[in-house]
Parts: sequence; structure tokens; C-alpha cells
Amino acid sequence: MTIVGGGITGQAAIDSYVATWVDLCLAIVNDLAIEVRQGRQVPADTGLADAFAHLAANPLTKDFEVSSADVDDLGSAARRLHIAIDTCIAGDLLTAAFALNTVLAEFGAVPNLHATPGGVPHLAFHGADAPIVDAWAAESATALAFLIGTRQTHRLGQCSADTCDAYYLDSTKNASRRFCSLACQNRAKSAAYRQKRRDQPE
Repeated sequence: MTIVGGGITGQAAIDSYVATWVDLCLAIVNDLAIEVRQGRQVPADTGLADAFAHLAANPLTKDFEVSSADVDDLGSAARRLHIAIDTCIAGDLLTAAFALNTVLAEFGAVPNLHATPGGVPHLAFHGADAPIVDAWAAESATALAFLIGTRQTHRLGQCSADTCDAYYLDSTKNASRRFCSLACQNRAKSAAYRQKRRDQPE
């Protein structure tokens, strides 16, 4: 969405702020709320180390320590974010909005400006003193809300590979992405090749 002299145009774009937090949102959901990923079952009793395997590499989360209680709270948010993502993909934006509104309210999403001493203020959607899990949940829900508000939910996708339910944000020009990762893309190509070989007459 662009602001010009005559007002706001209808040309929406996902800016880096929204993309960063949508990516974190998807990492949280993929780690804490889906059943199968990249050909493997995700254990229902995933521990801290496994649940945050991907978050540990994320620059937004890698410097924070989380407790079991934090994981429980984040898991609760992840399940509702999961519903919101699924219904966005299905085109049911009212259900998505309801799920997001519960997360926004529970985790205290509020626009405000943060700044370190001597630093430049930056816009955030969690209180400056919010616990880290509240901040992650609030920013994740806000980012998804921006996708709805800017009519960009078609950029959300779910992996097309067998036995993978992971989600991704499609940043390709024509929204042509189909897999959550190169690993899943390669698995799908290999499976298609094997099937083609089986279908060939002797």
C-alpha cells in the first residue's frame, strides 16, 4: 500500500517489517502447532530444544532464553495463529480475524514507539516492558493482520510436499512458490521421478 498526494493507492506490498514478523510467526506455528514437517511426524511432546530448533537461528529470538511456561503460552498463541493462517489460505478472513483478535487482545498488542537511549525510535506492536513471549505473539498476530488489511494473504502458502504441513511466506513475483524448503522441493521431485519410472511400460 502506497501513500501518494491523492491518498492511499490500492497497490499493496509487504514491507520488510511485516515480512520479518510474518516469518517469525510461521516459524512459531511450524515449530509448535503442526503435525508433520519435511516428511517426519512432529512429536506431540516436543521439548524446548526441538520446539525452538528453528527459532534459535532467527535473529529476533536467538538471544532470548525461554522457560517451559513460556513454551506453553507461546504454544497457545501458535494454535490460534495456526487457525488464522489456515483460514487466510482458505479465504475465510472473518474467522482469521476472530482468531487474530483473541491473540492481539490477550498478548497486549498496541502500537508504540521504542527507542534505546540515544537511538532512533522504531514502531513496534508490543509494550516496551512486555515479556518476550507476549512480544513475539503480539508482533506475529499484528503482522498477519497487516497481510489481511493489505490484501496480501495470497502470499501465505502451505507446503505441497507429501507429509509436510509447514507454512511459508511467498515473496516470488507471481506467487509461484509451492514448497516450504529446498529439502521438500527435492523430495517432491524425487518422488515424481520415481512415480514416472514406475508408470513407464516395460
